[in-house]
Amino acid sequence: MRKLIAFIVLIFCSAVLIISSSEKGMHMITQGRYARSDAWGADKYRFGDLYGISYLSDFRLEKDTHLLALPALKDSVFRDYDLTILGDSYLYSSFQVQAAYFNRVNSVQLYRWSDSQQHLIPAKSNKKQVILIECVERNMWDRMNLADARLRLDVHQEKLLPIAKTNKQILIDQLDQFDAGVRKAIYHPTLESNLDFVLFNVGFFGWIKEIKADFTWKVLGRTNPDVQVSQDGKFLYLSETIHPNKRGSSFRPIEQKEIDLMVGHLQEIESYYLSHGYDQVIFSLIPNPVAVLETEAKATNLAIQKIVQHPQLKVKIVDPSWSLKQQASLNFYPSDSHWNLRGAQIWLNGFNQELNKLP
Repeated sequence: MRKLIAFIVLIFCSAVLIISSSEKGMHMITQGRYARSDAWGADKYRFGDLYGISYLSDFRLEKDTHLLALPALKDSVFRDYDLTILGDSYLYSSFQVQAAYFNRVNSVQLYRWSDSQQHLIPAKSNKKQVILIECVERNMWDRMNLADARLRLDVHQEKLLPIAKTNKQILIDQLDQFDAGVRKAIYHPTLESNLDFVLFNVGFFGWIKEIKADFTWKVLGRTNPDVQVSQDGKFLYLSETIHPNKRGSSFRPIEQKEIDLMVGHLQEIESYYLSHGYDQVIFSLIPNPVAVLETEAKATNLAIQKIVQHPQLKVKIVDPSWSLKQQASLNFYPSDSHWNLRGAQIWLNGFNQELNKLP
């Protein structure tokens, strides 16, 4: 009997490990969990991604998971551009991949920053092309650079001629490749978070997590280290957007030379894409919610504003900061790190205005 139980446990653990290490396996189980609203469904994102990290009961607020409704299509509108988007969850969690959203756009393709190198942006040359490169403030310092821009574009690269190697060098290379393959097979880069989702992210365990989180917050004054409660107690924020020592923080002191460098990066990226078949390049930098909602008793670093107002800047940038600050609390989810559909519509209005200015 003990051997049978041990065998069953072994099979169960092996199955969990295989699923948690497989992209297809995780896709299958997450789709099934998110489709359910009962005790066996996943509540990690249903009430907001920050609730799904913190499990604070005050922020167990039902989130509207619909995408922004498509506007009525006007036949008289002249659509003379194809649009390619390189963006993050601010766009793909709010919009369908449909040209009807965008002024003067005939077709649209969306690529994610998180896409692997198997999902490269094809170089364009035959039709009038515009590319939108969008990024949230907390990630822009790492993503907005020419090296990353080159990796995203599917441009034919000339193969370098092989360099003659000794037998010893060949053996070392083979051992390195084998070692890397073993590490990849044994440890998936997101294995820990995947295991947590597979084993524990079901609604049935939610109340237990809430009790623990509420006690830690209300008695000990602590939350999950990745999440922080706003000073007015009405919003959750990613800690990395608040802590001044974090690179993506809205409160990190920024020197002028760093702003100068970012402006240079944007102009290098624009030149690169223009040289590979695109007619127009538009950037959009999305502010961290904490920089818009202004709930904290300290001034932000105004990073995006300083970039947009830089005297040497020549690229087109859609900055929705000012518009989002109008009735700001209505534009963001209290328990999520993203804007809501009202906020998404505000951004879309600004982007469409920029499209109307194109020649």
